[in-house]
Amino acid sequence: MAARHRPSTDKESLIKILQHVSSEIREWKQAATTVVLRIRQIGVLIDRLGPALDDLSALLDAAKQIAETAEGLAVSAKGIDQSAEIIARDAEKIAHALPAVERLGRLADRLPGGGRRSAAGR
Repeated sequence: MAARHRPSTDKESLIKILQHVSSEIREWKQAATTVVLRIRQIGVLIDRLGPALDDLSALLDAAKQIAETAEGLAVSAKGIDQSAEIIARDAEKIAHALPAVERLGRLADRLPGGGRRSAAGR
């Protein structure tokens, strides 16, 4: 009877091993399915990456153009600042000279035959 009992134990051990292997195979199959799904998702992302890189390249080109334009504007602004300083100095000189010009005008108006009335009558 002991001999008959032993083969059944071997069968049961073999069945347990096969069940364990079957379980492992199912887990590996699930893992492989997950990996395939992730690979497909990565493929989709890579497909989307191409146009995104093209957009990024276009943005970089636009940024370079903006930088070049900004440099030109900075040079122009410097010229405008220099011109504004010259204009301000000239305006100050004119403001200082204006009272003297007004006095000369009044003096010319008092001269016999001079002034604005004679010039208008010619």
